[in-house]
Parts: sequence; structure tokens; C-alpha cells
Amino acid sequence: MKLYVIPGTCAVVPHTALEWTDADYDLEILDHDSVKSEEYLRINPQGVVPSIVDGETIVTQNIATQAYIDATYPDADIFGKNESPADQAQIMHWLGFLNADLHKAFAPLFGPDGFIEDESAQEKLKAKAKENIAHLLRLPNEQLGKRDYLTGTKSTADIYLYVTLTWAKKFDIDMSDYKNLDDFVKRIEADDGLTAVIEQQGLEKIGSL
Repeated sequence: MKLYVIPGTCAVVPHTALEWTDADYDLEILDHDSVKSEEYLRINPQGVVPSIVDGETIVTQNIATQAYIDATYPDADIFGKNESPADQAQIMHWLGFLNADLHKAFAPLFGPDGFIEDESAQEKLKAKAKENIAHLLRLPNEQLGKRDYLTGTKSTADIYLYVTLTWAKKFDIDMSDYKNLDDFVKRIEADDGLTAVIEQQGLEKIGSL
């Protein structure tokens, strides 16, 4: 199995999941130019990460790569201890929220010119995006006031949340009221799998918010 990533992106999530499996895998680290190469576009026509190539099988999209890893290595429990339909719904709820709501909310910060050309209007757009992200982050902050991890046991949803928190810190989003998120960062950064991924991708731990 080969995983394609760009450091610091949401591809940190399936990368950490593979570390949790203790399986042998190959890692291909790309940049924002190489994902647009002809070679990579044959794997993922959207020119984004993550992607998995496993023999004749190609899997793209973040949640799909996680699902493939979970199905291939079920004993690794990358989705946490799902012992009931309600548990399974919880992990899908948080992955859906993180992927479709929170992750998407960062788009105006990463590429404001893709939304509007006027630079002064871009600043207003980015300010509004920061407000929206801070508003969305109140939900996992509340959840982490009740338990150490989003679903009660450590899962890829926690890694995905961590990735979005690194982005939030990068863009100076005010999270000073979110003590539970700050405590969570310290807890999740102690994970051996995530630590290995941070080292392999040449990243640094953020320590706190």
C-alpha cells in the first residue's frame, strides 16, 4: 500500500491511521506542484491528497482512504471502539462534521482569491471565515469537556480535529476561550503514531493553542 501526502494537510489523518496499524506501507511526499503532474493526475484527477494505491486499487478522498484502511486492518480500531450502531454513528458524525463543515470553512483562508478578486473584500472574507471557524470549534470544545476524545476512545476523528487546530493556530484564530481544545492538543500530541507522522512529514508540534 502506498499513501500520497502533502505535509500538514488533511492527509495527516490516513497517514496516522497507517501508523496505528503497524503495517508496512510506502509514503510518497508531494508538494503543491507535483500533485498537478501528469503522473499524479492519473492517480487522482483532482490533483489533491490524500490518495492510496494498493495493487490495482486506487482510493481518493480523505474519509474514503480512512475507510479503506479500517477495512484492510480492522484490528487497528482506527475509528475507535465501535461496539454498537450508535458508536458507529458517532464516528461518522464527527468525521462528517470535520470534513464537510470545519475543513471546508478554511477554504477562504487558504485561497481567498478563488472567491473574490478585490483585495479589500478578501480581507473581509477572511475575517468572516475566521468567525465561522471559531463558531464551529465550539462544538468539539464542548464535546471534549465531557470526554478525552471526540467519541470517547481515540480515533481518526481526533487526528482530523488536530489538523484543523494546527490550521487555526496558523491563521491566528482566537481560541482563548476553548480550554478543552488546548488540553486536547497536549493529549493527542503524545500519541506515538501522530508523533511519527509529524517527524516523517517534517512538521512541528504546536504544543498549545
